[in-house]
Order: sequence, then C-alpha cells, then structure tokens
Amino acid sequence: MRPHTILLGLSVLITGSVAATSAAAQSGSGTASSGKGLVGLGRKVFEPSCCYACQSSLWALQLPCTPQQYVELKVGNPPLCHAKYPPYLQSLAYCMEVKCAADNLVSPAQVEACWKNVAGDGLEVPTLEASLPKAAPTHQLAYNATSLNTTMLVNDQMYENSKRTIEAYVRQESAHARYGTVLIVSAVGVCFLIGFKRVLNYYFPALGPPRFISNLFSKYVFEPALIGSLHLKKFPLSLGYIPSRWLSILILGYTALNAALCSVNYPTTSNNTWYVSEHKQQLSAVADRLGVLSFANIALTIMFSGRNSPLIYITGANRTDIITIHRWVSRIAALQGLIHVLLYWQNTNPVGWEMFTTAANIRVLAFTPGYWENGVYGIVGLSFIAFVFSMLPLRTHLYEIFLLFHIGLAILTLYGLWWHIMYRFHHTYGYQTWLYIAFAMWAFDRIVRPIRIILLNWKSWLIRSHPSAIVELLPGDQFIKVTAFPSRKWDFASGQHCFLYFPTLLTNPFQSHPFSIAGWNHGSKFNPYPSNDSDFSLAPLDSSDDFVDLAAVTRPPKSYPGAPIELTSQASRPVHNYAKPQPSISFIIRPEKGLTKVLHKKLLKSRKARIPVIIEGPYGHTPTSSLQRADTIIAIAGGIGITGIVSHLQTYLESLGSKDEGRTTRFCLYWKAREESIVEAIESQLGDIEELRRKGVEINIFCGGRNQKMNVDDVVKGEVLGEASAGRKTCVITCGPGAMSDSIRASVVECIGKKGVSVEYIEEAFCW
Repeated sequence: MRPHTILLGLSVLITGSVAATSAAAQSGSGTASSGKGLVGLGRKVFEPSCCYACQSSLWALQLPCTPQQYVELKVGNPPLCHAKYPPYLQSLAYCMEVKCAADNLVSPAQVEACWKNVAGDGLEVPTLEASLPKAAPTHQLAYNATSLNTTMLVNDQMYENSKRTIEAYVRQESAHARYGTVLIVSAVGVCFLIGFKRVLNYYFPALGPPRFISNLFSKYVFEPALIGSLHLKKFPLSLGYIPSRWLSILILGYTALNAALCSVNYPTTSNNTWYVSEHKQQLSAVADRLGVLSFANIALTIMFSGRNSPLIYITGANRTDIITIHRWVSRIAALQGLIHVLLYWQNTNPVGWEMFTTAANIRVLAFTPGYWENGVYGIVGLSFIAFVFSMLPLRTHLYEIFLLFHIGLAILTLYGLWWHIMYRFHHTYGYQTWLYIAFAMWAFDRIVRPIRIILLNWKSWLIRSHPSAIVELLPGDQFIKVTAFPSRKWDFASGQHCFLYFPTLLTNPFQSHPFSIAGWNHGSKFNPYPSNDSDFSLAPLDSSDDFVDLAAVTRPPKSYPGAPIELTSQASRPVHNYAKPQPSISFIIRPEKGLTKVLHKKLLKSRKARIPVIIEGPYGHTPTSSLQRADTIIAIAGGIGITGIVSHLQTYLESLGSKDEGRTTRFCLYWKAREESIVEAIESQLGDIEELRRKGVEINIFCGGRNQKMNVDDVVKGEVLGEASAGRKTCVITCGPGAMSDSIRASVVECIGKKGVSVEYIEEAFCW
C-alpha cells in the first residue's frame, strides 16, 4: 500500500465525519428538501413554493429584536429573533394559511411540515395553528417595506414576485443538475459505445463497414497525429505531448459540450426579488452552472484516474489515453471552478459576504467566511493540480515530489469542496452527490487493487515453499531478468504490464514501477524451482541450481538471411522436472535509478538470486482480434521496447495450431538497439532459429553500437506495400522512443488505402 493510499483513506474518514456532523446541522439553511439525488432528478426543494414565498416576503424585514450589525449589513435577523417575535410568526402563519389554501395542489400536511422547517430558522416554535393571529390582520405591508412592528398582511405583489422568483430558481437548479448529469452520461456513454464497437469487431467482424470507408476513417481520423507527425515526441522544453487526432477530437468535443452547457437556458425573471438587476441574476446563474459542471467534471476526473477504472475495461483503451483524458477533464473542471469564483467575487459587495440583494433590500442572504474560504481552498488546490504540479518535467524528473503534491492537493481539494457546500447548503441541494460519485470511484480502485495483489501473491506470503521471484543478470551485466511466480493462473497476455514492489530492498518500500510483461508460462510440466527450497533472501543461488528459460516460448529467431546481425542458434538449457507445475511471468528490466539501480548493484555481486516481490496486475489489453485477423504482423521495437514486442510474438506462437488460430502466417520483427549490451542480453534468451523460421517468424536487429541504421519509413512501406501485398491485411505494432513511433505512425498513415491493402496500427506507449 502506498503512502497516498493511506492519506486518501484518512481523507475519506474525515469527509465521512463531516457528513455525519453536517447532517445534524441543517438549522439556518432556510430550505428543506425531499428525496435523494439532485434537484429535479429525485430531489425537490422549496416545496410548497407558497410557503417559501411567504417566508421570502418577510424574512429580511427588520424587527425590534434585530441586532444593529444585521441592520447595517442588511442580512435579515438571527434565528432567535424570528423564533421569539410573535408578530413575525403570526404574519408568516397567516400568509401560509391563506396563500397555500388557495393552491389546490398543496395539502395541509405539507404546509405544516414547511412551517416547522422555516418559521424559526431551525429553532423550535409553536405549531402553525397555534401561531395564527386571533384576528385576521387588515393592513398590508408596502412593497418596499423595511420593518415589521405588528402583525401585517404580506404585500400581494411582493408575494407573487417572490413565488415566481423561487419557482424560476428551482427550474434553474434543475437545469444545472441535468446538465451536470449530461456530462457524466455523455462521457460514460461514449466509453460504452467504444466498448460495444470493440465487441462487435471481435465477434462479428463481417458487420464492419466496407474497406474503403474504414480506410478513409483510419487515414484521416483514427490513426494520424493531430499536427503533422508530432504525437509521442515531446513538445519543446518538454511541456507535454499532443494527443492523437482521434483522442484530440474526443477532447475537443467534450470541451465544446461543456461550453455549450455553460451557454444555454438562462431565462431571466422580471421583478426578481433576489437580485438588484437582471445582470446580477444572470451572473449568479452562470456562476452556479459553472460550479455544478465543475463538480461533475471532478467526479469524471477521478473516474478516469484509477488503474482499475471500469472505463478502461469497457473501452479497452491503453492507460496513456485514459490518463490523457483524466488530465484534460481536470483542467476543464479547474477552469470552470476559477470562473465560478471570479463571477461571484464580482457579484458581491466589497465586504465579500453579501451574495444576493434585492431592489427593496427585502431578502439578502449572508454567508459565513468558512463558505468562501473552503471554496477557495478547493479551487486553488484543483488549479495547482491541473496547471502547475502536473507539468511533464515535474512528472518525469521529480516523480516523488509530483506524487506528494498531487495527492496532498487532491485531499485539500476534496476537503475544501465538501465544506464549501456543507457550510451553506448542508445536504439540501444534493451537491454532495457529485463528491459521492468521486469517492465511490476512488474506493472502487482502492478496493480492487489489494484484491488483485492478494490473489497473485498470497502463496508467497503463507507458503514458504512457494518461490516469490528469481532475479538474474543477463549477459552483458546491464539488464535484469525478473521471473515472478503468481499464486494462481492468470490470463497474462501480450500488451500487458504489471507493477512490481520489492519490499525488502533498502529503498522506499512503498515504491513500485510498471514493467512490460516479456513472457509467461501458464504452468508447464517443468517447475523451475525445487519445491523444498524456502530461502527467500537476496542471496546467490547455488551453482547447481538451474532454471527453465521462461523466454523459450517467446524466443524470436535471431536473424534470417540478409539481416543486419547474423546470430547463431543456441540449444535449449537443461531443466528439472518437478511434480507441481508453477505458472510464471518474466520481465526484462533496464536499471535506471532508485529501486532498479539498487537491485542492479546487488546482482553485480551475486548474478542470480531470489527475492520477495509483490505483483500488482496485470493491466492493459491485448488487441487479439487485430493480431489474429492480420495476414502479416510487422513489429518494430526501439531499445528496451523489445520486451513489449516479444510478448506479442508469444501470442502469435501460441495461436499456431490452437483452436483460436487466426489467419496470420508471418511475424516480422525489426529491432533498433542503441547498446550492444541489450542485444547481448536478448540474444541470450533466443531459441531455435530454424524452428521459428518454419513458423513464419523473421527478425532484423540493427545495433547503433555497430553503426547499423534502420529507416523506419523504408521498413514500413517495404513490408506493407511490397510484392504480393494487394488485398492483404497487415498489423503494425511498435514500442519504442517517441520520435521513432511518430515516424512509424506517419508511414503507416501514408500506406493506408494504397494497393488495396488494409493496415492497422497498434502503439505500445507509456508516456504520461
């Protein structure tokens, strides 16, 4: 469990206690609600409107018990003043009795319930019947009256204007809730549509559009970069990445939807009793809309943030695309929140407390400083997350600092926003529903993650004879192979990755890193580790110990005639046969800094060792249908990206002769490596070349250390548009540096639609 898991757990406990205490703090809100959910979507407020129109017509009038500071600020009266002044209670009771009786849709029970809620501003008062005056009042208040000294009739015009104002306000709140719901439903709906298309393509490929239409969309919408070929290559000064064209269209469409929902349905009410002008009324409505949409986008931000988000499984999208959407949605939420604050700041007086005023100073609502302060805390925290502490240089070079600020500011944001709505609205308007969605999605991810970890690691914790992991230096001493033994068979597949924790290394015990799965064994008859061995320390293995080369099932041929590097075949290593087969997965790691550097230093002394490791995963999805339905798979790797490509090769080899065998008959691998050490390391894992040639596997290795160069444009066009290519389906897979992947993407786009070929592009990328 990471530190931020603990911190976020504490934040949920805090907000849970806040919810419990706020539930009992409804006094003074002046509004009761019924139902659950959002206003207009299961929840009702200001009902019956006749009751609240009476209250609104009298609430701000000065009484003999009105304190001087309330007179100066024009903010009505404290609860005790309303609850203890009989003329106010009698005037209010008579208004409710008469006005609500004229409304055939309102029952006496509703009126009585409303009276209990609003009459004493939360304090206990006599019943409605007991508060009625003995004699009906005969004098009516003036429209612009400012005080109440005796029992009076409510001004009829003021009552009608107040009633229209309240009903218009409820309609406006309902619109805010609907439009916030539209955002979430639209985002999730698009994800379901993408998932539905994915299912159709897999099970019913014949239902797809004609080839010329699919090629048209692939060439101009789905495959190309947004601008030229710039996609995975960083912006100048490492400011970030440009999303792909298809992802950019989705982001721009979502941004446009937000802009449209912020721009429509703002009807003004004439003779509005809550605002001094139509301009202030409109500013307040826009600010409220932006606030609600910001809350909805915060819920979506967290929905797209977790490793185990259901949206990832629904869409089959890679983690990079999901995180990109997460980042842009958070920016939209932060921008909406900032404008919400600025509009209300402009709409208030210099003191910063008054939010609504009326032409006759009839009703003015006051807000405590806590309402303002917590709202500002929340939006400042969100803004720093979205625009400052998520910048690419910080994420890349100072990841731990980025993580610390990201989690800390997220807690500050959620905490501030919770109190922001509780100080003013309590649970009345249902604004907390948006935060409940955010908490639920966060909790889902935090519940699923430990479950996955337990399922994959429980044997190594409880059964000492179960090996945890074997680590070894590959030839060249620059790369590490980690062979982990999960506690159960899992559907490991190409294109997936796992997070590995090494709790016993003298580094941050909570630190983990994602690593591409290079190979796997679902549980062959060979057990690579003796069942009676119980030593789990990072110590050298006995020289008599031997290992099954788990990459044997993924071994690509080293070369074929004409390849830049000519390699010789190697015989398979001897193995031991044990009774209990053991599923395993393997990773090839390039030591960088921190944890992997410490592991590398230790292995320089022992070369082979066993060490406890905690596996979390697998994450990612295999493009199975694309691989099975292609005639030719062209895999292009750069540097350590070979580990991801080798896993796709295993998928190809396992499909041969299986019941799920596809139409693929050729797998062509091109690998560009900078150092000879990595070539030497991977070379040690390769198997029988002749056998793989017979299975249609070819490989070309280009090593920069030997002055060998690979032109990816020539490779792609030569393979895709070569002889006998007409009518064939080709799948191009790439995993490597951003500049190389961008060049490959551009070449693939250029080939689409030519010579009648069908090309699909799959990009393994971990830029974030």
